[in-house]
Amino acid sequence: MKLLVCLLLMGILAAQNPIGSQPPQPKKPFELTWYDIRKQIHLDYTGGLVNVEFTVNEDGEVENPVILDTFNISLNEVVLDKVRQSKYYPATQNGRPVKVKYSLPIKFK
Repeated sequence: MKLLVCLLLMGILAAQNPIGSQPPQPKKPFELTWYDIRKQIHLDYTGGLVNVEFTVNEDGEVENPVILDTFNISLNEVVLDKVRQSKYYPATQNGRPVKVKYSLPIKFK
């Protein structure tokens, strides 16, 4: 029984990350500095997390970025603008570039 469960689990993991596939890798990383957000941050700033989801197309360009969760809505436009500017090496499957959804948690300290 344990072997069957182990094989099922291995099959599920293999289906999520097929052999010959690779996730997108940053070419031009996401970079957000204090100068980008200084007008949106107030003295009571304590930090938090912004979750962004977007698609990386076959050319490594970001498409349709969306804020899923945020701690400060005044930062949303700045974060979306910076995410749109980021570039990636596209994800591959069987050696060919493919379009994939990508989730990026951004932690502010």
